[in-house]
Amino acid sequence: MIRMYFSQCGDSVVLILHFYIDNIMMKKLTVLFFLISSFFYSQQTEQEMKNILFDIEFSTAGPKEIEKIDSLIKVCKQNSYNDCVALGYLKIANIYNRNSDMKRSFYYTDKVEKENLINSDTDFEVIFYLHLQRSLLYQKLGERVTSLKQLDEMYDKVMQTNNAYFIYLINWQYAGIYNEINKKELALKHYKTAYKYSKIYRENKGELYRIDKNRLSNSYKTSPYLAGIYLDLNKPDSAKIYIEEAIQNEKKIDEIGIRYITSYYAGRYFKSIKQIPEAQHHLWICKNIANNYYKSENYQKSVAMELKSLYESTGQKDSIAYYSNWLLEIESSNKNQNQLLNDTVDKQNELETNKIKKETKNLFFILSVSVAVCILFIFLFLYYYRKHKSKNLDKIDIPHQPSVDESAFKEIIQLAKENNPEFLTRFNEYYPHFSEELLKISPLKISEIRFCAYIYLNFSTKEIAEYTFTSVRTVQTKKYNLRKKMNIPGDMDIYVWFSKLLK
Repeated sequence: MIRMYFSQCGDSVVLILHFYIDNIMMKKLTVLFFLISSFFYSQQTEQEMKNILFDIEFSTAGPKEIEKIDSLIKVCKQNSYNDCVALGYLKIANIYNRNSDMKRSFYYTDKVEKENLINSDTDFEVIFYLHLQRSLLYQKLGERVTSLKQLDEMYDKVMQTNNAYFIYLINWQYAGIYNEINKKELALKHYKTAYKYSKIYRENKGELYRIDKNRLSNSYKTSPYLAGIYLDLNKPDSAKIYIEEAIQNEKKIDEIGIRYITSYYAGRYFKSIKQIPEAQHHLWICKNIANNYYKSENYQKSVAMELKSLYESTGQKDSIAYYSNWLLEIESSNKNQNQLLNDTVDKQNELETNKIKKETKNLFFILSVSVAVCILFIFLFLYYYRKHKSKNLDKIDIPHQPSVDESAFKEIIQLAKENNPEFLTRFNEYYPHFSEELLKISPLKISEIRFCAYIYLNFSTKEIAEYTFTSVRTVQTKKYNLRKKMNIPGDMDIYVWFSKLLK
């Protein structure tokens, strides 16, 4: 037995040595492969490097693809290919955005400017993708006004390029935002434009455009999206045309992204015309893709809701319960992510504030250099300082000043935190003119007046969500709808607006 024990120990040692040697060999081979690939890439022109970046798979991209892009960026930096570096960062940002890792997505988007990659010589394509990526990020955060501004800054320039690829992409993004805020006719208009120019891109008359798999698959997605908006407008006959076209297009190109979108809208279409087996078939395809490739809440929640609705129409209780639980799991797993999104934006605002403070200190230093130009610098400083101060007043939550009766005010605050039904009654007693002033502006519902009272008391978005047992996204949406209903200017902070209501 002793001999057998030592024999086994010896075998284990040999195995460990083999593993150790193999591991060292693998590391050496990896380094060697990297050196060879770096040498190969270093011989490429900037345009060739861009093409290599564009050819990297997007729909199924993960750590390996990001690692490859990082290695390409290093080579581009060595060759001073700034446009290529910027495009590499933006592609990584887009991959993280697709996987709902917003912190890293913002990080790589910001690197484009932090490394001074945007200047007068920057290719228009880079600037376009930067605005498009930021629009996507702000849309995901629910900041749709800011998202639209990113597109507005580029729209006229994009149309002037007459580049079918750029035109269809920007219209597609516009359509998605308008669809989210329930402006269906505007969404339809932009989807039609995107559809038209995506076909022009694919036809590629005169070989004006480079056709690669990623861009090609994207261009095919306009058909199912157009079908989807017709379904929303209750026009199944029109939707049918584009669903059939999308299913035919799916056979032309083997790509996960186009398969997911086509299956999703095909499932919705067949559900709407009561063809349950076909709807189930397409939605199951969609579900499998979402589980294996798309971990983002948007992708999984959409298909889960459609499947739940499908089984509700057929009365299959077990399936209804299954997908109801799945929806709860999705919402639960993304709760932390939603928190991260808001923290990311807060951090960005903090960085911008620090940057402004640093610039102000530098300006003070310059003012002290020369007496001859002192008056000019003081004038410029006062001008920009006042402009900056007036701009930021609308971004700072002005603390609410309670009246003399401190105990009554504390009672109102406590009722608000408890979401007590008596809250609005006590609030109106304490501020008798508040509801009256609101109703002069717009005929609000009781629930909306109650929500306004929370804002007037200076509760933050997170606090309102906590006290009213809703999500942060729901509170943001209510604020957005309230802005529209009350005609609150876009550049005015909603808390500042309410603080001035009774003055």
